[in-house]
Amino acid sequence: MSSKPFSGLSLVKLVDTWPYYQQNPAAYKAWMQDYYYFMIEGYPKPFGYMHKSILQGLNLSPSWKVNSERRLLTMVQADSFQERTQVMREMLLRAVKEGAPTSPRKFYDEALRVMSSEGEHVLDTDRSGLDPFGVVSFSSHVIGFVRDGNDTKYWVPKRSATKPTVPNKLDSTVAGVVRSGERPVDCMARKIAVEASVPKEYTRANITACGTVSYQMSITSNGKPGCQHIISYLYEMEIGRDMIPRPGNDEVEAFTLMTLDDVKGALMEGEFVANRAMIWLAYLIRHGVMTAENEPDFIEICQRLQRKHDLFIVEG
Repeated sequence: MSSKPFSGLSLVKLVDTWPYYQQNPAAYKAWMQDYYYFMIEGYPKPFGYMHKSILQGLNLSPSWKVNSERRLLTMVQADSFQERTQVMREMLLRAVKEGAPTSPRKFYDEALRVMSSEGEHVLDTDRSGLDPFGVVSFSSHVIGFVRDGNDTKYWVPKRSATKPTVPNKLDSTVAGVVRSGERPVDCMARKIAVEASVPKEYTRANITACGTVSYQMSITSNGKPGCQHIISYLYEMEIGRDMIPRPGNDEVEAFTLMTLDDVKGALMEGEFVANRAMIWLAYLIRHGVMTAENEPDFIEICQRLQRKHDLFIVEG
């Protein structure tokens, strides 16, 4: 257990770092001077925010137009879903191949949906485009637990030392990015089978949906200036005492059973991937461990676990 007192709000503040326009419009406008709005011709609202350092490292084709005065990066000459998807794919493949310092380091060949603010599925992007373009991403997380009499313990993985993002950190039991056309629960069944060697049939029979969390970070997944709009679908699953999760690929080093006090202590000591605190805080609230009676910042924590991803242009 950590020697530091548990502070849910301090964990939230490490993650939900994007400023709120309503709190200080002038400061927000100053903040956005470092970002370009990712636009698509024919749509009035932005789809994401790209840090200027990332844009400087991209070699853009004529399918892209940059307006430096208004800080707009616009996809043009792409009128259909297929055309937009192809323009994005070609740009990301070129960026990875050319290897600029701020470019994506890997092309995953894993299609993820990009949605308009009105809910239209406008294109698919490779996973490598999430961080650079600051679009809303969708992921699924499960907390796997074991009952031992009156006690509950949690299967917590340690990320592999070879993972390109936040290696050696603790994580939610299993997490995955929801692919285009994939249901969140199917993402969970797929990832749990691959990463924890638990059969899909077991997951489908035992998993429980528990809502979502959403938040906005001001860094990329490798800690550089950027933007991450994240919506995570939450799940829980009891894992039988005779079923031991085992790493099924090179993303996880090992799974360890931890008590809730162990988890809370490790969160305060920074042993987890920072944004996994949001997953665990939602769990604590859901199960009445964290309440308005024992947490003075309860309302603010709850509000910042459900941030609305309202993308808009601020002039000036």
